[in-house]
Amino acid sequence: MAIIATGNAAIVINEEETEAKLVFTPGAEGLGWDVDAVIKLAREQNLSPLPDPSVLEKFIQKAARAKAPMETVIAEGDAPEPAGAERINWETLAIPGDIADFREETLAKARGPELFRIRTEKVKRDTLVKKPGKFPFMPAREEIVTLWDKKEIREEVTVDPAYQDLRYAGRNRRLGSAVPPKPGKPGKNVFGRPIVPPILEDPNFYLGRGIRREKAELRSEYPGFIRIGPNWADIVPLAKPEWEIAAGSDGITLFLQFFPGDPRFPIPKGEDIIGEAKNLGADGEALIGAGEIDRAIADSIKKRRGFSGFSLFTVQEAMARVDVSGDALKAELYLRKGVAGARPLEMKAVSQAVRDSKVQGFNAENLRTAIRAFMEGKTAAMVYTLAEGKAAVRGTDKEVQLIARPLEEERKTLLLNRLKEMKLGDGISRGFPAGFPIGFPVNEAEQLCVVERGMKLAQVTQPPKGEAGHDVYGRPIPGLPGNDPELKLFRGLRLQDSAIIADQSGLLLVKGSGKVFWGAVVDYRDAGVKALISENAMEASAEILRGLGPGLPLTRELVLRALAEAGVVKGIDDEAVDTACKLADLKGRTTQVLARGEPPLAAGGMAVKWLLPVKPGTGYPVSQGAALAELSEAKESREGFDVSGRVLSAEEGKALSWDKSILVKESGGGKKLFAGLGGELLFDGSSLSINSLKGIKGDVGEATGNIRFSGEVRITGKVQRGFSVIGGRDVTVGGSAEAALISSGGRALILQGVNGGGKGIIRGRTIETAFAERATLLAAEDVKVIKRCISCNIKTNGRLLLTGEKGMLSGGSCKARRGVQAAQLGAEERIRTEISFGQDYLIKDQIEAAERDLEKARAALAEIERTQASLGSPGSNGNPLPAPETKLAALRTEKLRCLKLIEQISLRIFTLREKFEEHHDSEIRINGAVYPGVVMESHDRYYEITEKRQGAVFYFNRETGRIMEGNA
Repeated sequence: MAIIATGNAAIVINEEETEAKLVFTPGAEGLGWDVDAVIKLAREQNLSPLPDPSVLEKFIQKAARAKAPMETVIAEGDAPEPAGAERINWETLAIPGDIADFREETLAKARGPELFRIRTEKVKRDTLVKKPGKFPFMPAREEIVTLWDKKEIREEVTVDPAYQDLRYAGRNRRLGSAVPPKPGKPGKNVFGRPIVPPILEDPNFYLGRGIRREKAELRSEYPGFIRIGPNWADIVPLAKPEWEIAAGSDGITLFLQFFPGDPRFPIPKGEDIIGEAKNLGADGEALIGAGEIDRAIADSIKKRRGFSGFSLFTVQEAMARVDVSGDALKAELYLRKGVAGARPLEMKAVSQAVRDSKVQGFNAENLRTAIRAFMEGKTAAMVYTLAEGKAAVRGTDKEVQLIARPLEEERKTLLLNRLKEMKLGDGISRGFPAGFPIGFPVNEAEQLCVVERGMKLAQVTQPPKGEAGHDVYGRPIPGLPGNDPELKLFRGLRLQDSAIIADQSGLLLVKGSGKVFWGAVVDYRDAGVKALISENAMEASAEILRGLGPGLPLTRELVLRALAEAGVVKGIDDEAVDTACKLADLKGRTTQVLARGEPPLAAGGMAVKWLLPVKPGTGYPVSQGAALAELSEAKESREGFDVSGRVLSAEEGKALSWDKSILVKESGGGKKLFAGLGGELLFDGSSLSINSLKGIKGDVGEATGNIRFSGEVRITGKVQRGFSVIGGRDVTVGGSAEAALISSGGRALILQGVNGGGKGIIRGRTIETAFAERATLLAAEDVKVIKRCISCNIKTNGRLLLTGEKGMLSGGSCKARRGVQAAQLGAEERIRTEISFGQDYLIKDQIEAAERDLEKARAALAEIERTQASLGSPGSNGNPLPAPETKLAALRTEKLRCLKLIEQISLRIFTLREKFEEHHDSEIRINGAVYPGVVMESHDRYYEITEKRQGAVFYFNRETGRIMEGNA
């Protein structure tokens, strides 16, 4: 029996028509509803398919008992699936911290997104084509053919410019993958009709600047911020300078890739790039310099253009060589591949290098394996031990055998004690007397021997050599001799072949024996005195020899004993003995007169008091006007004596005589003798004379030594480099003067010229020479040069005269009070030649000397004032420290003296400067050419020659205060 529910029933369909509900409201006034009635209602509503009766039956059963409205779904359709827009699966791309600092500023300046779509349309195009005839002999026919071309039209797309997400990517980074749009799927309503899904207005995702699509993958074209909108994305550029090192195709050469980036970021340094290349295994010597990388980066930044393929290696050509050690005991094959574009290493070159080396004894198979592995590997260079020889064996060690005879123990102890007394013990250098070996430990001396120069003192043994070996060429190597002994030869010893020879006489000190030998020769000699009595027994002299080293020392008693043994008993000069001992200690050897007899004097004769140490038979240098002796008349006769003590009667006395070279002046009742000439004083025992001329045959050099003479000097040869000639009067040199000093009180004449070498100095009242080069010429009057004067420093209070027809002054500096006369001035090479004239340049020297004295006086005054301040400085309680009044008084006196001295010197400088400003008549007269490079000066006015001229006179015009030029 069918169940019926009483009430009102209705079918309600939603707006999308995808669902139909049966709504039942119970009520007695309503109709009766069963399953058929509901199906009928569904049919009336055109539902398709109709509801399931079993479902309706269950609902009606519940509705029949229900007291409130009820509903149930009796039909369902399928909702359409909407179309899906294109979307991007983005990678996780965080913004780095140092990049984030510039985000706001960069994005604020960025333009909005610029997006485009490409639309393709077909364009019709008619073209005329020729088609061949049906048969080969028929002409071609023309026919119009219609073609369709594809045309891409770029259309700008307008989007919402606000971005929803922000990320950051570097260059050529993967950004994500694109998911293509998905089409919609139709649905079905409750009436059985399809439901069309909604159509998307624009399903595309647009990519802007900086993003490129490679199929479904998106990649960045440059570094920057990724702005991601609802349906768009682009990159706002912001990049740090980027660099990367990559290996080349050879696997060895490294190349640098660099992109400049934003200038606000730090620039990479070449040294950091070099360091990274080394970390990658690159050989530091093969890499280019960091500076070259820095320059390439700077150029890239300047041009705003990156670079790649920049080789970090210097071009290194391939190399194959065999290096053999200096002893030929090891041969190494060095191979290097060509890098940075150089030609590759070839096996032929390797084989040739091995053949050319002529090395023997290597394993060819092992060599081939090593070379093959190297050529296939990634290393740039290889060192392979090709062959090794066998070193020769050293023989038995050598020893030193002492030949010299050692002193007996007692004498050895005595001399060692003397050495210790001389404070030599520890062998350090402080406190060593002259003639002792520095560094030899005297306290450790084991043997002492007295030796003579040239003596063979010891012998180094020569045992047989050791076992022989061979080198990498297969050649035999002779066995080696044994090791040399520890041989230290100090002062006075030398090794000649295998013998130790004494180079000087003395005392040999030896430390060690056998394999150790230290030796030194110290000066050793007992002091000696040899007394000599003159033929007339009026003088006794002694040749005194100083003791050396630990030898017997020189004493006054030793000298007196030698005089006594020679028979000298009277007239000994104690002061002379003391002086002779001091001179011997100073010079090592001296001969001095130690005793003099007293000549007898007859009544009325003249007693002589010598004012100079005059000796009979020897010369003594004197200057003109020097006092020689004082003569006094003897009122009574007087006996004399000789050094042997013999009494001489008054009748034996001799009167002193002299020639016209001696001047005599009356002096207090007696006479006084003076040198009438400068030169050499001669005394034969009774008469006096002066030789005013010193002649030198040949050169002044090692044989003559330096020459100093109070009179005139004449030299037939030359004056060699480094020597000096000083004469009180004229000096004449028949040859030339090299880098020497020649000083004359009168005329200095050098006949064959002066080649000073930058060190030669010629001084004189006047100077005459054939030529002068690189020398200093100083004259109170004229300087005369015949030929040339090149690069000299000249100062004269007269004139510089170049008297020859081609007399030339070129280079250097010339200060001539009265000017210059020459044939040529300067040189075509524009050599700078400086000339000052018209002033007294000797006064200028005096000014400079006085200024130095003034500076010293001022420094002394400042020191006195500092000392006074320190003596009056406060103590710990704030009160001035007491100073001795005498010390303060002395300082005040010295300060007053300094002030007066400063005043005097200042006045002298003022006066000299006034005199120096005086003008002296002078001119520079040149008969020939005057070349550019010549600079003239007078009274601080300068005149420079800029163009060559011929025949000119230059002078200082006092009215205009200028240097003027006229015709010669």
